[in-house]
Amino acid sequence: MENRNQLVISTCLLAGKIMMESGSEGYRIEDTMQRIALNSNIQDASAFVMATGIMMTVNDSSQAQLVQAKNRSNNLNKIIQTNELSRLYAIGKITLDEFHQKLITIDQHSTSHSQYSRVIAAGISSVALMLLFGGVLSDSIFTFLLGSIGYFISEYVFTRYRIKFINDLIASIFLAIFATFIFNAGLISNLDNVIMGCIMPLVPGVALTSAMRDLFEGQLITGLIRMVEAILISFVIGIGIALIMIMF
Repeated sequence: MENRNQLVISTCLLAGKIMMESGSEGYRIEDTMQRIALNSNIQDASAFVMATGIMMTVNDSSQAQLVQAKNRSNNLNKIIQTNELSRLYAIGKITLDEFHQKLITIDQHSTSHSQYSRVIAAGISSVALMLLFGGVLSDSIFTFLLGSIGYFISEYVFTRYRIKFINDLIASIFLAIFATFIFNAGLISNLDNVIMGCIMPLVPGVALTSAMRDLFEGQLITGLIRMVEAILISFVIGIGIALIMIMF
């Protein structure tokens, strides 16, 4: 029984870690972990979720296990896969051991889109948002290029140095420099709309939305941590743009 309880805790923590690092809300993670424990015939499991760590214990045991959630991103595919496995386990289609092994596979193998496709998507969304902000169609080509370059710089700097916030600061600085140079060359007609469209893929809109949902669900610590993180990212993006605009 003790070994099974340990496996249940490990499975719940791994599922929670995958969901947290993939951008899921804290209350949803707790609900998934509680359901996994309940479907394992454990009635008194307790889970505590924060933005940087997840804790769980069962059967009033004095021993609790903690797992850190270090890398956070937006990977809805991993969240969907984890929830799907949880449902299969709930209806008895897979065993607890199979569930745990499949979660390990999901955790170890990235299911996100390639960097090339993400860069292209960032450029397309930049064009769409530039037009939404009142830009003109003639600026689309350079908006696409700038949005793609800005997103690529942010991803490259973070992958190489693993320093949060600095990657978005550097990306926004380079983006503003390129946009200002192109505007001064007369290749785009509205600098403000182009810059606003290009920086939007860097803005943590999903993180801010998740933070608000956590706050509404009573997850005050997780919600506040995520909100502060989202605000800081938005702040450094604004600082990078403002520095270049002031200089030029």
